[in-house]
Amino acid sequence: MISVMGLTRAEYIEKKSRFIGLLHHAETAADVKELLEKTKHEYPDANHYTYAYILDDNQHKCSDDGEPSRTAGYPILEVIKAHGLNHTLMIVIRYFGGTLLGSGGLIRAYSHTASLALSRATFVKKITTYYCKVTCDYNNLGNVDKIVRDQTKLDNVDYSDNIIFHFYLNENNFIEIKEKLFNANNYQDNFVIIEETSDYPKTGY
Repeated sequence: MISVMGLTRAEYIEKKSRFIGLLHHAETAADVKELLEKTKHEYPDANHYTYAYILDDNQHKCSDDGEPSRTAGYPILEVIKAHGLNHTLMIVIRYFGGTLLGSGGLIRAYSHTASLALSRATFVKKITTYYCKVTCDYNNLGNVDKIVRDQTKLDNVDYSDNIIFHFYLNENNFIEIKEKLFNANNYQDNFVIIEETSDYPKTGY
């Protein structure tokens, strides 16, 4: 899954109407509601607060917020879909400039504003992380210890009759590190996945 990092802003003027696109990462419908309320507070005099979003499992919604039907929210949603995005909210605010744009003009203006914001966005891929453990005896401790400490995110080590390492791996190096540990552990398959989670890198928020 691919989403966007943080907030990206873009502005477009068409016949004195001002369109402001605000592209957000959003995890849940509650996030969407909060971001919409925040936007209305920050831009209190706008005429329209149109939006579209796609969340997990292809949950999506769009709103024309008073514009003619399917001239604002739907074109915005189509732009998001065309980029294959998930967990993404696009809000496009309009300040009316006094000249009617017509249905075609509105569709072009909202689509263009959304596309402009997306052209400036930083995209981020959802990463699967594995919380794992590997058990070894003291004969293999040196080699296993070095791999775990140098190439994983170590959580803790339990020293008893055998040694148990708990650590995190992500999908990018999972297979490689698992194979290295198998070899270093005298070809014993003592590797266990305890938990698997998927998330976007936190640097994206």
